[in-house]
Amino acid sequence: MHDWLIVGAGFTGAIAAQILAAEHGQRVLVIDQRDHIAGNAHDRRNEDGILYHLYGPHIFHTNSHQVADYLSRFTQWRPYEHRVLAMIKNRLVPVPFNFTSIEMLFDHRKAQMMKDALIARYGMGANTTIMKLRDEPSEMLRELADFVYENVFLGYTTKQWGFGPEQLSSSVTDRVPVRVSYDDRYFQDTFQNMPLHGYTHMFENMLAHPNIHVEL
Repeated sequence: MHDWLIVGAGFTGAIAAQILAAEHGQRVLVIDQRDHIAGNAHDRRNEDGILYHLYGPHIFHTNSHQVADYLSRFTQWRPYEHRVLAMIKNRLVPVPFNFTSIEMLFDHRKAQMMKDALIARYGMGANTTIMKLRDEPSEMLRELADFVYENVFLGYTTKQWGFGPEQLSSSVTDRVPVRVSYDDRYFQDTFQNMPLHGYTHMFENMLAHPNIHVEL
């Protein structure tokens, strides 16, 4: 007999099961229709011993010390900061767009004018969105916005979502900001790491409590 039935052995299910079992002494049955734990974060080693993510790459980042401290009970971490390069005008340019991107794609004078305009409008170190930039009264900022829109956002969003940027919620288009700095990291969270031995290993440790029974 069990006190709880939890459907799904992904992040939500595994964490709920661990807390119920370890902190509240409850008996938990976790079931999943897949043949593995860890949900979409599941990873495994291939025949060459290389760890890969079965459902596409999962990059862990958070600003929550509570979340980081909790998961650190079940895994060691590998330092990792995600950086992305996009082919623009036959050059590999950092995305999200930042001062390095501007300097690589515009002549020195125009690049300096664009950086100065961004700093004056938003302040050094700030982030802004492509849609906000396109509505700016400054001709220089609108020129930059149109360039980024046409060379980064338009093709990417159409390929990724099947819609143009104007048809998407701002919560989607705002994921890739324009940075008023040289920060070329894709994420700016204070905690950016990957589980040292993979996500599945972390979930195995999380579900290893004797009060937890897993059926896949």
